[in-house]
Amino acid sequence: MKALFSYCWLLSVIMVIFVSGVRAEVKEPVLSNGDCVKCHDEIVTIVNGQKSAHRDVIGCLDCHKGHPPAGKVIIPECSMCHDPAEKKHFTLENCKRCHNPHAPIITDFTKLKDVKPGCVTCHPQPGIDMKEFPSAHSEQDCNNCHNGHGLAEGRYHKCTDCHEKHAENLTIADCLACHSPHKPAVYVWTDKATADRCAACHDDIVTTFKEKGAAHLENLQCVECHEKHPPHKEGVIPKCQKCHDPEENRHFTAEDCTKCHDPHAPMDIDLSRAKDVKPACATCHEGPIEDMKRKPSAHSKLDCNACHKVHGQFLKCTECHKPHSPDMKYEDCLKCHIPHAPTLLEYGSSVEPALCGACHEQEVSELEANATKHHDLNCAYCHRRKHKSILTCVDCHGEPHPASMHSQYPDCHACHNSPHALQK
Repeated sequence: MKALFSYCWLLSVIMVIFVSGVRAEVKEPVLSNGDCVKCHDEIVTIVNGQKSAHRDVIGCLDCHKGHPPAGKVIIPECSMCHDPAEKKHFTLENCKRCHNPHAPIITDFTKLKDVKPGCVTCHPQPGIDMKEFPSAHSEQDCNNCHNGHGLAEGRYHKCTDCHEKHAENLTIADCLACHSPHKPAVYVWTDKATADRCAACHDDIVTTFKEKGAAHLENLQCVECHEKHPPHKEGVIPKCQKCHDPEENRHFTAEDCTKCHDPHAPMDIDLSRAKDVKPACATCHEGPIEDMKRKPSAHSKLDCNACHKVHGQFLKCTECHKPHSPDMKYEDCLKCHIPHAPTLLEYGSSVEPALCGACHEQEVSELEANATKHHDLNCAYCHRRKHKSILTCVDCHGEPHPASMHSQYPDCHACHNSPHALQK
């Protein structure tokens, strides 16, 4: 029995020595990136299929440091390379929610959910715009419009994929000339926002502008005056003084230019819809204002647009006043009356006696029947320049009789009757 025990003990020692020797000869194999494909061909295919830093800069063993049975499976944290201190985007948790580590570039956003928090870490301005100017776009996730990263064709929805065009001929470029996708209700012009684009919504105004814009059409685009669009409040309707300097022209000091002027047809001046336009008219038409001050009349109490409904046009006297005679024309009125001082009757020597006869019928009849030289004179020869001016007999005839006779008979009419029915 003792001999058997000794034999078993010796056999155990020999086996321990043998096993120990075998173990000493087993070594952990040295792996290379090329070895991974032997078992992980599908993953390696994914890595090689996308051009990225994960393929071109690092290899499998840079991330996966160990492998069973000699080592442990190591799945690294993204922050091992992507330091959160370097970029805000790297502070996000659960990177694999959006990124496949073996193909980190996202090619299809539509399969993701709630990507906006991640997007704004690299694209802060769209996030700011959507918060500052809320719209239906603000309520959507980024992948509702962006199918993939970048602005290449097919990676984002065009406006017209969701929205009906303002006009059939508009393109995506036209949309972007006025709308910023991340604040679409806040119009932001580009230098390419032309009148034709504005016409998509403001056709009647643009048509008027093209037909009657005058100097505005020659020198300006819509967006040079309308710098912004509602809901903006400032810069929507400019003040005329922005271009029309009050120091250059007194007329530009008038308030509320749009009472008379349509900015899109500035020379079609409709005075009929304005009130109290006389102060503005006076800045260009000082003569008529001075006439009304010099000789006040019922006309002086009227606003200019009572007679001038449209700039450059006027009512004729007979549209308000009954003519002195049925055959009188507007031009006849002006031979005696000044429209802005109508009671100041001033005329030239060419006024026909027939016009005077409209009011002074008896005197003209007597003069026509007279056989003296007075018959051949115009009324205006004796009644010169102003109504009711009268020459005396001595102004033309002097004292044709002896002084004693003139002294005894100072009134010529006593012997010669009236000047219109003169008797020798």
